[in-house]
Amino acid sequence: MGLFVFAMDHLIYQYKLDSDSEQKQTGPLLQISLYRQNSLHMVHIFVVTVLEITSIFMAFAFIHSFCLQDSIKELVRNGVGEAFVKYFYRFFYTFSSIFTTAAAFAFIHSLPDHVLFRGPALFRWLMHTVQLSGLLLAVLTFRVLDLMEFLGFRQAWRYVKGETPSGNDEGLTADRLITCGAYGLVRHPLYMAGILIFTFEPNITRNWLTVALLADAYFIYGAVAEEKRLNERFGAEYVRYTQSVPMLIPGLKPHNKKSG
Repeated sequence: MGLFVFAMDHLIYQYKLDSDSEQKQTGPLLQISLYRQNSLHMVHIFVVTVLEITSIFMAFAFIHSFCLQDSIKELVRNGVGEAFVKYFYRFFYTFSSIFTTAAAFAFIHSLPDHVLFRGPALFRWLMHTVQLSGLLLAVLTFRVLDLMEFLGFRQAWRYVKGETPSGNDEGLTADRLITCGAYGLVRHPLYMAGILIFTFEPNITRNWLTVALLADAYFIYGAVAEEKRLNERFGAEYVRYTQSVPMLIPGLKPHNKKSG
C-alpha cells in the first residue's frame, strides 16, 4: 500500500515538473536534488500520517473492545452492583463510543491529506449506490433488533420508570438466535453495512484509504469474534444457521461445517 501511494505521489510530482513551462532553468543536478528532497518529504509525510491514523484507530479499537470484555463488566458489576450495570452499562458504552469515534475522526480530519483518486460522475454515483445499500442493510437490521435497547436507552428508561432490570449483563432482553430479516441475508449485517460504507467511498484520499483498510479489518475481526461468542451460546442451533446463511457476503454459499 505504501508503494502504491508513493508511486501516485511520484507520478503527480513528475507531471508538475514536466508541465511547468515557466520553471526556472536551473542545472540538472540541482533539479535532481530538489526532486529527491521533495520525494523524501512526501514519503515522510505519508509515513508519519499513516502511523498517526493507525495509532488513533488502534486506541479507539482497544477502548471499544475493552469495554465489551466480560471481565470488565464483572469488575463494574462488583463496584456498582448488578442492577446498575443492567440499567446503564449499555447506555454509557454507547455514549463513550460516540465520543471516541467523533474524537478520532476530528483528529484524522486535522491531518494533512492527499487526493489519490476521484473518478467521473457516473463512477461516483455507482459507488454511492453501493454505500446506500450498506445503509439500507443497517436499517433492515434494526427492523428485527430493538434499536433503543441496542443503544441502551430502553434500559435507562426502565430505571426511570422504576421497572425491575432484566435481560443479560447489558440489559439486552433478546434470548433467541435471530435469523430473519437482514440476518437471513448475512450473519453479521451491521458489520457488512460498515464495510460497504467505508470501502466504496468514491473520493479516495490517503487518509480515507488508511481509515477504510483499518475499519474493514476491524469489522472482520468483530465478525469473527462474534461468531465464537454466538457459537458458544447457541451451539448446534448456530452451527445449522452458519450452514444456510453466509457470514458477510450475501449470496455466497456458506462452507458447511459439521457440528462437534
